[in-house]
Amino acid sequence: MESVRLLYVSKIARVDSGLKQNLINILDEAIDFNYRNGVTGVLYYGHGYFVQCLEGNKNIIDDLFYNRIVKDERHINCEILYYAENQTCLFSQWTMKFSPINKKISEFFMQYHLEAFNPYLLTDETTEKFISILACEPEYHVNEFVA
Repeated sequence: MESVRLLYVSKIARVDSGLKQNLINILDEAIDFNYRNGVTGVLYYGHGYFVQCLEGNKNIIDDLFYNRIVKDERHINCEILYYAENQTCLFSQWTMKFSPINKKISEFFMQYHLEAFNPYLLTDETTEKFISILACEPEYHVNEFVA
């Protein structure tokens, strides 16, 4: 069974008063699907961007990304930034961890002369470093960060 790690970025389709509930729904769906399919990962949200890193069986991750995630109308401009065979799971403790915008991630983007946070600007050099930061972040609850 070939295991892969995929990191993609997308932009929220529309920001409205239902953002918190949309994030809760996305996380609930991801936790359920991932638990049933042996997928692990993290969902990061900030400044209208989603970044999600997924780990698991190649066939399941490919099907999840191309047949569910890309077709989800809650976000647009879905783009893979990293896709590689995975020897070690960084997110094995979580079926889907949530991490919000925070000082450590903002500083990471500024350190590499990027905007405060625009994940589309990640490069081959910075993507793996960013994944490592996500892996070290504590788990948060959506209610703590979205009004």
